[in-house]
Amino acid sequence: MASPLSLTLGLSVVTNARALFDGSVQPKGVELHLQSRFGEGYDNVGARHREIIAGRMDGGELSLSSFILARLRGLPLRALPVFPSRRFRHRCMFCRIDSPLQGPSELSGKKATVHRYNATTPVWLKGILQNQYGVRPEEVEWYVTEPDIGEEALRPPPANVRVHLIPPPHRREHAVELVERGEIDALLEPYEVLASNPKLRRLIPNFREAEVDYFQQTGALPINHTLVLREEIAEAHPWIVESVLNAFRESLSMADRYRDENEKKEAAWEREVMGEDFSYSLKKGCARRSLETLIGYQIQQGILDQRPDIESLFFPQVLHL
Repeated sequence: MASPLSLTLGLSVVTNARALFDGSVQPKGVELHLQSRFGEGYDNVGARHREIIAGRMDGGELSLSSFILARLRGLPLRALPVFPSRRFRHRCMFCRIDSPLQGPSELSGKKATVHRYNATTPVWLKGILQNQYGVRPEEVEWYVTEPDIGEEALRPPPANVRVHLIPPPHRREHAVELVERGEIDALLEPYEVLASNPKLRRLIPNFREAEVDYFQQTGALPINHTLVLREEIAEAHPWIVESVLNAFRESLSMADRYRDENEKKEAAWEREVMGEDFSYSLKKGCARRSLETLIGYQIQQGILDQRPDIESLFFPQVLHL
């Protein structure tokens, strides 16, 4: 009997992947090694993305926007229709508790901070701001913690968009402090802990209503990350792609056993909004519509020149699964 193939992936410890971390689920024929820690504080996720794009791992959970840009510039990565990080994004806009801002439409002429300009959450939120609230990226002064990953930095934002690095230290925690002090007007970030920060408040108090409206209009659930593997691994072992996909799907089906009561309520609300469970598939559910929406935002924001063929981003053996 052949020995299992060793595979090392970078992955967040989230409910839809917990069964993989505790060994309840294992990909067939694979000895799976998962790494979840790459950096400190909020930068852990960005550090993981840098490791994957640099080729220092077999693959893992990667920023969808960064992956699309990496794929288009020839990096030997392809994706599986596995989307571990996804969440409606209207809830991710924050300002200082005593800010005079009444809503997102008032961000024109203001300062806002995001992790990286081309990162996936900022792309979603810039798209929402422009298409739902009439605030174009060039109307906001952007403050980032770090330049975009790798060669993404070779493609600057459009000339009429103002992007600055925050003052040192270049950490997300410091960007939060700048908003708390009123030096930056708004914070566009997905970290749930921000909702309990007594110095901040959401720009959209009725965010759930706004998110329902958004899904009804677009059919899109903002997807943040996808699972990628290095192409040479799949070329040498073609069976591994379906094996890994099946394992992640099985782990997704077991997510509820790892959720606390609040997470169960949130998952139930999300199913109600979508009218179905979220699927790791390009053939059913809203994942494909979500990808199309994100790519449309990338083009609108000058991050992409043209719309890539979605099929070219994924391993061909999973397109119809």
